Amino acid sequence: MTVATSITVRVPLAIRRRPGRKTVVAPTQEGVSAAATRADPALVKALARAFRYQRLLDEGRYASISETATGERIERGDTLARCCG
Repeated sequence: MTVATSITVRVPLAIRRRPGRKTVVAPTQEGVSAAATRADPALVKALARAFRYQRLLDEGRYASISETATGERIERGDTLARCCG
């Protein structure tokens, strides 16, 4: 019969609170700086809307950007032009 062995692995990390979520921050290695990453909330929101509007057009729910704007009750020039061209 064999004896069960266990291995303990310790990883130094920090958990930081950010608005609406927690993120894990990995330690930096010697000589290697951590890449600064930060998502622009406005850009993320615009991209999400653009993909949603594109999906609605692809599914045939709306035939044009103008119909999409009317159906979604938004100004075509304000929102759709910025995200969908």
